Amino acid sequence: MRTLVTGATGLVGNALAKRLCERGHAVRILVRDPSKAAAILPKDVDVIAGDITEAATLPPALKDVEWVFHAAGMPEQWQKDDSIFDRVNRQGTANVMAAALAAGVRRVVYTSTMDVFAAANGGTLVESNIDTHPKHTAYERSKQAAEREADTVRAQGVEVVFINPCAVYGPSPVQGTLNALILKLLKGQVPMLPPGGMSVVYIDGVVDAHLAAAEHGGDGERYLIGDAFMSMCDIAQETARLAGWENVPDEAPLWLLRAIAMVSAPLARVFGFTPLVSPAELTFLQWQPRVDASKAQRELGFQPMPVRAGFEKTIEFLRQRM
Repeated sequence: MRTLVTGATGLVGNALAKRLCERGHAVRILVRDPSKAAAILPKDVDVIAGDITEAATLPPALKDVEWVFHAAGMPEQWQKDDSIFDRVNRQGTANVMAAALAAGVRRVVYTSTMDVFAAANGGTLVESNIDTHPKHTAYERSKQAAEREADTVRAQGVEVVFINPCAVYGPSPVQGTLNALILKLLKGQVPMLPPGGMSVVYIDGVVDAHLAAAEHGGDGERYLIGDAFMSMCDIAQETARLAGWENVPDEAPLWLLRAIAMVSAPLARVFGFTPLVSPAELTFLQWQPRVDASKAQRELGFQPMPVRAGFEKTIEFLRQRM
């Protein structure tokens, strides 16, 4: 079956492209710069130059495609210009969905996020509780809007299944947000830990869920994917245990980090550096929702990865490349 993967230079899209090739699919990849992407892409893929934010570049990539895995997006909580989140996540999704409809694509599996759901701080996320209010950060609002764009096109005849993972980690040539944090911890580059935490999920389970969603996920259904909740201290302690050292960074007071974020974010926009912590990152880490992945377990066969096993695989991979 011919499939298109967007975002194959990202953590989820890259792993999806490799697994699809292993399963014998004819895989097409959409990337902005094929020469830069070549080093991390599977060898047996059809690479098309294009950009999800430029609608005119998409029709060649969608020709004769049955499945689209739309994993492209801007996942970070910090960018100098917040408008990039809307441009990539919302408008990019609208462009991909419109092109899929025009090309007669049968099914799109969209990589969304747990952030589109509602829960109180420390509460539990379930698929039936979509947040109808604008979220706190530009990233989260852009993903809410992207899902609405996908739903609009779905109503016109394209099957869409939504995968809503939490923070994804695991062996990969792409260092996503959580992988990057683990790598910084291994290098001793984290002077202090922010309070709070996040739900996490190992990459293999995320890929399994995407493939199952393409094969038999319910049209229009959303599937939360998560293994466990980890505080920032949990993440640091598990990394330290596997790295063989005892000391972990101290947890900084929330008031101090809020002050640093408030002062550094405006300066970072002017001078072009990445702040130690951004207001959006602090907001996310204080939310601390737990993910109920039981629907994905029932309908997609998702199997959570024990945190200890996932971290062992990830840290072994990262240490070999330090």
